[in-house]
Amino acid sequence: MTKENRTKGEQLFSGKLEYRLTNDFMFKAVLQRNETALRGLLCALLGMEPEMIKTVRIMNPIEIGKELGDKWMILDLKLEMNDNCIMDIEMQVLDEGDWPLRSLAYLSRSFDQLGKGDTYKKIKETIHIGILDFTPEGFPEKLYLDYYFYNFDTAHKYSDKMSIRVLQLNQLGRKEDEAEMPELYHWAQLFKAETWEEMRMLAEKNAAIRECVVTYKELSEDEKAQMLAEAREDYYRRQKGMELYAVEKGLKRGLEQGFQQGIEQGLQQGIEQGLQQGTQQTIVSMVEHAMQNLSLTLEQACEGLGVTVEAYQSAKNGQEFVDM
Repeated sequence: MTKENRTKGEQLFSGKLEYRLTNDFMFKAVLQRNETALRGLLCALLGMEPEMIKTVRIMNPIEIGKELGDKWMILDLKLEMNDNCIMDIEMQVLDEGDWPLRSLAYLSRSFDQLGKGDTYKKIKETIHIGILDFTPEGFPEKLYLDYYFYNFDTAHKYSDKMSIRVLQLNQLGRKEDEAEMPELYHWAQLFKAETWEEMRMLAEKNAAIRECVVTYKELSEDEKAQMLAEAREDYYRRQKGMELYAVEKGLKRGLEQGFQQGIEQGLQQGIEQGLQQGTQQTIVSMVEHAMQNLSLTLEQACEGLGVTVEAYQSAKNGQEFVDM
């Protein structure tokens, strides 16, 4: 690291970050600009020593200052490492319910790399890495997961050429994870950091994270980069807004068409799933949302959602659910 970079790193701002590194534009822009940071992240994700990475080449760079078009709506980072491994890294904060299929599609596209006349022996190892701020339905509640192709009965590995790795940022917090994989744990903390103070603390952990923080600071002062990062934040807001609108519209329509009919068309199913998962907050939030946004009494909201007032009050008090 140069003396200039060290000085810049010591002059970080204070307070809340305007954009976290879970912003996929900032994530890609930082790692594209700083190869030291990129190599450090790869070592943490793949359990490699720095000297094992001879070369790394980004195959789909973005041009900072150029408006993001449709082809950049998904800002994955595709790269080639050591001339023998193709890797696709994606930062994903919204759970759209399709992560397993989506990651398989990405992996398959990257694996299909042979040109005309090439033999299958020329196929390079292909890895898809998802850095997620959620846990997909049915996935283990672990910080880091790796998947290969195995025989179900014998555990025989079919091939080392294809694999999927998943870093679940929402699973941070276990001391054993920090003890077993400290570098990856600190990178996960960096992606979740919300303040400059957190970044400064993590920058002291290792040189690669420090380089990442320094480059993030440079981009945060770049007006063009700020505009593109804000465009991505606006995209996230619109996606969440559409989801909330769909829920509110479905709830209102169900109530307008008749409480029981609305339940039969899907509202009851959602509540039952929430209850089965043991989430007491689900019933409370649904009832209170109906009361506040549809001007219903407690009795009307409970009736419309197929819930007794007693069940709502029990959930509100954190007690066991009574029979519906």
